[in-house]
Amino acid sequence: MRTDLLPSNMTAAKEAQVRAVLAAYRRGAVMLASEQWRLFFETGRFNKNHDKDKTTFAAVIGAANRVQMCRYQVVGQLDSWLSNRANDFRDVVTRSTLDPDTKHMLHLINRLGAWFSRHEIAMKETGEIVPGAIRHLARSIMRHVMRKHRRPDMRRISMRLDQRAACLEDPIKASQNERIGWWINMSTMTKGRKIAVPLLTYDRHEQRGGRLCNGVLVTEDRESSALSFGVVSDIGEDCEASRNAYQPEREVMALDFGLSTLFATDDGALLGKGWLDALHGYDQRITRIARGQQRHGRKPRDSARYRKAVASLRGWIRTEVGRVLNALVAAKRPAALVLERLNFQNPTLSRRLNRIIQNCGRSVIKAKLADFHDRFGITSQEVNPAYTSQTCSCCGYVDKRNRRSQSTFRCLWCGSTLHADVNAARNIGQRRALSIGSVFQSKASVLTELVRQLGERRVHSTRSGGKGSTADPRLSNP
Repeated sequence: MRTDLLPSNMTAAKEAQVRAVLAAYRRGAVMLASEQWRLFFETGRFNKNHDKDKTTFAAVIGAANRVQMCRYQVVGQLDSWLSNRANDFRDVVTRSTLDPDTKHMLHLINRLGAWFSRHEIAMKETGEIVPGAIRHLARSIMRHVMRKHRRPDMRRISMRLDQRAACLEDPIKASQNERIGWWINMSTMTKGRKIAVPLLTYDRHEQRGGRLCNGVLVTEDRESSALSFGVVSDIGEDCEASRNAYQPEREVMALDFGLSTLFATDDGALLGKGWLDALHGYDQRITRIARGQQRHGRKPRDSARYRKAVASLRGWIRTEVGRVLNALVAAKRPAALVLERLNFQNPTLSRRLNRIIQNCGRSVIKAKLADFHDRFGITSQEVNPAYTSQTCSCCGYVDKRNRRSQSTFRCLWCGSTLHADVNAARNIGQRRALSIGSVFQSKASVLTELVRQLGERRVHSTRSGGKGSTADPRLSNP
C-alpha cells in the first residue's frame, strides 16, 4: 500500500468545514485513547470493538461511522506503539543476568502480551503456572520500558476516512482544465450535508499504478498547517510482478553508513560523497535562523523561515537517500543488504541538526529498505557496529589509531591500507554470520571476542619484528 498526498484548491468555506471535522475527530481520538488505556490496564488488551458509550463519542465526532473509523485508527496506533515496547522488553530480558528459566517465562509473558493480565499463565511445555513473582517482575519491566517512551499523541492525529465518510470520484465533469485528478464527496459536521473537495494531481501519483482504494487520509502539515489528502493505492500485483522479474547478481552486499560519504559498499564503491558538505550548509542556515529567534525571546519553530528550512532538509534527505539506494540496487542488484545499526550523529554538526537528522534519516532509510523488500524481495539485516571503524578487515587487529582520518585506514599490525568506510563495510559484511554481529551484544563483549580471534589467527605482522620494523603496536594499545 502506498499513499500519495495530494493538495487541494478548495474554497475557504469548504476548507473551514474540513478543518471542523478534523478538529472534532482529534478531540474524539483523545477521548478514545483514554478509554483504550483504561481498558488495557484493566484487561491487558486494547479492543477496537469496545463500543459501550456510543452517544458521547458520536456527539463529539459528529457521526457514528466516524467514531468507528477513529477507534480503529487509535487502536492501530496504540498496538503499533505497544509492539515496539514489546521489542524493548525482549531486549531488556535478553541482556539481563537472570537465570534461563526466568528469562523463558518472561519471554512467554511478552509473546502473549500478558504483562498486566490478571489471569493465570501456564507454560506450554510443562503446564507449570508462572509464579506471581515472575509476573510481578514482568509488570515492573514493562512499566519501566513504557516510561522511557512517550505515548502516542492523538491531538495531532491525521484523519482516516473510508468510503462511508469520504468517497473518491473521477473528475468526469468540472476538471478545471484537467488540473483536478479526483473529487472527494465528504461528509461534514452538519448531518446529511456533504461537500465536494477537489484534489490536484501530479506525475508521480499518475504513474503510481495499482488499484486505488476508496477513502482518504486527511493530514495537516506541522510546519505550514496546510491540508493535504492522502490517496491510497494497492500496488501488490505490481510488486509481485517486479519481484518475479528481479534477478540478483550477487548474494549479499554490505553497506557502511557515514555522514561524510552516505554509503560505502564492501566492494569499494562510495555513494553520496557530498552528503556531509550539504548537511553543513543546512546546519549553518537552520542554526542562524534559530539563534535569531532566540535572541528575540521566541521559539525557533514559531518562525516560518525555520519551519521551511527544516522541511527542506527533510525533503532533501528523503530524496538523496532514495536516489543513492535506487542507484545502488540498479547497478549492483543484490539479494540481501547488511548494514550497521544506523546512527546519524556526527560531531561536526550542531546538536540541533543531529537531532533532526537522527529522527528523520533513520525512518527514511528503513522505509526505503522496506520498499525494496516489497518490490524486489531484497532482505536487509542490521549488525552490531561496535569497533567496525577501528578493526582491520584483513587481519582483525583493533586499534583506534588504525583510522588515520575520516577517509584513511592503515592497519598498524598488518600494514593494510584502504578507504576507512570501505574497511568498515567489509567488517559489517563479515559480521553477518558471527555472534558479534548480534545487536544485543555489548561493546565490551564484542571487543573481547575480536581480541580473542586475533590471538587465534597466525597473522604476520609488519610491525612486530624484522628489518626496519617499529615496536609492536599492541604494547601501546589500551
